[in-house]
Amino acid sequence: VKKVFPVDGKTPELATVIQFLKTWFETEHIDRGLLVKEWAKGNRVSAIQRTESGANAGGGNKTDRNPDYEHTLDTLDVEIAMATLPMDFNIYELPGSVYRRAKEIVKKKESPFKEWSAALRATPGILDYSRAAIFALIRSAHPEFYHYPGRLQGYINANLTETDHENPTEEALTAARHTPEKDAVEEANRQLAAARGEYVEGISDPNDPKWVKTGTSQPTTEPELVKNVGNGIFDVSALMQNSSTHGTETNPETTSNVQVQKADSDEKQAGDAVQAGEDDLGTGKEAVTVENQNQAEAQQNVPESQQEEPEAAWPEYFEPGRYEGVPNEVYHAANGISSTQVKDARVSLMYFNARHVEKTIVKERSPVLDMGNLVHALALQPENLEAEFSVEPEIPEGAFTTTATLREFIDAHNASLPALLSADDIKALLEEYNATLPSQMPLGASVDETYASYEQLPEEFQRIENGTKHTATAMKACIKEYN
Repeated sequence: VKKVFPVDGKTPELATVIQFLKTWFETEHIDRGLLVKEWAKGNRVSAIQRTESGANAGGGNKTDRNPDYEHTLDTLDVEIAMATLPMDFNIYELPGSVYRRAKEIVKKKESPFKEWSAALRATPGILDYSRAAIFALIRSAHPEFYHYPGRLQGYINANLTETDHENPTEEALTAARHTPEKDAVEEANRQLAAARGEYVEGISDPNDPKWVKTGTSQPTTEPELVKNVGNGIFDVSALMQNSSTHGTETNPETTSNVQVQKADSDEKQAGDAVQAGEDDLGTGKEAVTVENQNQAEAQQNVPESQQEEPEAAWPEYFEPGRYEGVPNEVYHAANGISSTQVKDARVSLMYFNARHVEKTIVKERSPVLDMGNLVHALALQPENLEAEFSVEPEIPEGAFTTTATLREFIDAHNASLPALLSADDIKALLEEYNATLPSQMPLGASVDETYASYEQLPEEFQRIENGTKHTATAMKACIKEYN
């Protein structure tokens, strides 16, 4: 207590002393010394956190985080998960959608978060680094580093450096892709739009009856204004109902460009002509049937605005219901559940949760399932065929497929080579060659014999200078060099 609260210093508050003593008693004996040092430096840590290897994880330094924010290894995981997301945002005022997505990543232990978390959790003093340093480290790394733990740890050791944890540099904030201005402007625009009476996601109440979901109703109603029923026949009853002149009397001259027929049930129409009676139009007037026998008549009888069918527009969010004619790319990118999930939900909601939500039930593979996936890929996603299936290549003719075929080829090749020399032939060639070499000089058993051999050496090998003593050792060295 005297080390943390010196007698000659400022008198601490009683609550602070009680907090320190409570933390000290709850701390392991081996960590109490570190706890006292942190409190003496003014860092009111509630516990000494350690990595899996037993090293001090830090957490006592002041960083760029909120002073009231308790930073632990678990909160570090959330920051790591947010740093792995591709979008830019204000790292100090976290958007709610980003935070929820990060919590989901941590819960499911998705990659690359899982690898980054394991590496950073093992780094001593990791909790002392600022949030900007963590974001900059992860977002500046190569996207494939997490596949190699050794390379990832080396990258962390080389690049995780920071001098002022409380005030990150502009370079660190830029590398962290911190965008406070962008978030502030966007949030202000959202608030202003909501104040003007516009629908803003996350601010306006979606259950308010004044909001009309035009995004999902427009694509389903527009194509039905002029309905193509086949064989060049178009039903324009819906268009007539939506027109501004619906229910008013029209002159015969204005309808000269269409064929007008009375809705007579006794008269049989040729082909598949579709008639709209009183119940269809709802006016009690004559029904209108457009019969196009060829392309020229279609251009004359139907206005240009009716001939051109509007392009199909699909909503970004599909309301519950049945949608027909949805393109493959729209189907796979849309929200909702598949027919398989519906069938599993009908079996049991617990089974649905275990298989599709918690994923504790692994999907068992079978030949029937593989064939179904293959047909699905061939029909709807041919571009993913090579990525999801391994197609057995055709073996070219003459290729080696077994050890026997390979051995047969080697034997045939060796038989075509010239015959090898025998041991006697090789010995004779060596002796013939050695006979052409100069003979070696004998070292001699005495000094005189050695001197005689030395005198027979070429001049470039007689290394002993004239006038000096010719010792046996020096002369033998020259003879050995020559030999």
